[in-house]
Amino acid sequence: MIDLRSDTVTKPSKDMLNQILEAEFGDDEYKEDPTVNSLEEYCANLMGFEAGLFVTSGLMGNQISLLVHTDPGQEVVTTQDSHIKNYEHGAAAFLSRIQFRDVDSHNGVYDLDILSETIKQSKIHKPSIKVLATENTHLATGGSIVPFEHIKNLSNISKSNDMKLHVDGARIWHAILTDPASVKYGEYCDSLTYCFSKGLGAPIGSMLLGDHDFIDEAREFRKKLGGGMRQVGIIASAARYAIENRDRLIEDHHKAEFVFNSIANEDRLFDEVTYKGTNMIFFKFDTEVKAETFRHNLEDKKIVAGFIKKEVIRLVFHKDIENEKLEEIVTAINYSSSPES
Repeated sequence: MIDLRSDTVTKPSKDMLNQILEAEFGDDEYKEDPTVNSLEEYCANLMGFEAGLFVTSGLMGNQISLLVHTDPGQEVVTTQDSHIKNYEHGAAAFLSRIQFRDVDSHNGVYDLDILSETIKQSKIHKPSIKVLATENTHLATGGSIVPFEHIKNLSNISKSNDMKLHVDGARIWHAILTDPASVKYGEYCDSLTYCFSKGLGAPIGSMLLGDHDFIDEAREFRKKLGGGMRQVGIIASAARYAIENRDRLIEDHHKAEFVFNSIANEDRLFDEVTYKGTNMIFFKFDTEVKAETFRHNLEDKKIVAGFIKKEVIRLVFHKDIENEKLEEIVTAINYSSSPES
């Protein structure tokens, strides 16, 4: 089977496994794992932050950030379709006891006038907004890239309103590699998290970045959440291999682009097919039945796809999809989306 449900399904390569075998280990609870310490320093320097903290998942990184930045009863501004609000199982309400306030956006980019007005209105008879959260790349709109200039604008707005700016950058390297000059997020953001297991190809782990004070407090919350680890260099070494080989993500963009450009669009089950320049293709259907028919037809052709919404199916390209399989994928999509299939 060709698994296109997500880029989290990848398996470690032999080179990655060899790097694990050669890694040095210590007790990370005592800050004595040299592989983890080196990874945290490397990732912080790479993006212009003071410090980093290796955590088990992007969800943990996001939620620790909210725990540090907020007090119960306060608000976090986010987009209506953000991951931190919709796909983290209510963790913010459960852990931080905060609530979200939606602001209109397009492909993950805020309407800045509406954003500013929302913040202004919050100062009279409404909960205090303490965090502005953005997501790059933006999952729900097909992996859209949020321009770095927009991040700078959000930084200015957050600073002028005594708010913290948090970036959920689960797949942020897809955005950075299309604009290498955009790497220094530490100059503009108070916290940022990204995943080693999405696209980059490691089996587990995320990096949380911020200044020294933020990371000190984040480390305490990581312990409270059960995320303290011991000889974690075993997985940190895989993460180090993944981030050092991040340039290969562009190959996944090329795979998705090739398939997108090769799809027959006439007389198809889907209403719309979307590609936003990274590693995802979204198929939108006018009924749930058509979406399920498409997914089932793909499965008949030995391709696994997944729902992102009940009428939207997502294909995600990753390192384990060989270029030789792309024509087979195109043929399967054209077959599966035909009304006669």
